[in-house]
Amino acid sequence: MPTKKTGITIQSVVRAVQILDCFEDAPSLGISEIAAMMGLSKSTVYGLVNTLSGCGLLEQDASRNYHLGLKLFELGNKVGARMDMRREARPYCEVLADKYPATVHLAVFSGDEVIYIDKVDRPKSAVIVYSQIGKRAPMYCTGVGKAILANLPMKEVEQYLQSDPLAKVTDRTITTKEALLEELDQTRKRGYAMDNEEIEPGLNCIAAPIFDYSRRPCGAVSISFPFNRIGELDPDAVAQDVMACAKTISARMGYTVEPGDRP
Repeated sequence: MPTKKTGITIQSVVRAVQILDCFEDAPSLGISEIAAMMGLSKSTVYGLVNTLSGCGLLEQDASRNYHLGLKLFELGNKVGARMDMRREARPYCEVLADKYPATVHLAVFSGDEVIYIDKVDRPKSAVIVYSQIGKRAPMYCTGVGKAILANLPMKEVEQYLQSDPLAKVTDRTITTKEALLEELDQTRKRGYAMDNEEIEPGLNCIAAPIFDYSRRPCGAVSISFPFNRIGELDPDAVAQDVMACAKTISARMGYTVEPGDRP
């Protein structure tokens, strides 16, 4: 079930989604049939169906009935790719969690947020409160988010900075454009991102980007520790292991290394 959000709801968009839902058990429907199922007038349904058709979400056949369009197939494949990432990454995340032990996260991004799609906890690791599978979080104050941002084209980073306010989450959250750009530059150079109590007090995180076949960042993997545990470990060694994990997952996602590439 889609996540419910508070705020403004556009009725026409809701109705458009409900029209798409009408095709769940019917491969082909006419305007009259959709109108009857929706309890709406045929003129209202026609306008919505015509708009959905123009976007490629519905298509009309020779009998002038409608069926789901190829655009939905394309979008569904993108969602499927994310689920494939979880399946492909899980064994390597488990190895990483076993080694330390710690909490390992796998995340993708959508718009200006990261979405946690998997989490591996071990009995000896302290529970990481802020993350749950399916939860969204800001990019600028999470290790996984900064790992992704640092490897996006600068034009997209600038667009992100213009559209997303850098709100203070903890006392250590980066809240200025200049500081974040400097942090992303350091992340890019060393190959991994750090979260130093920026989203949750007492939490440290090391994250590395995951690339797909198109050579774009499609997600990130991270390992999180309570602040007092990071001092017991060699951060450089941990970072190398996280980057190795991300490199392996990237390869499973179709990424191929060329001269000069870091992963």
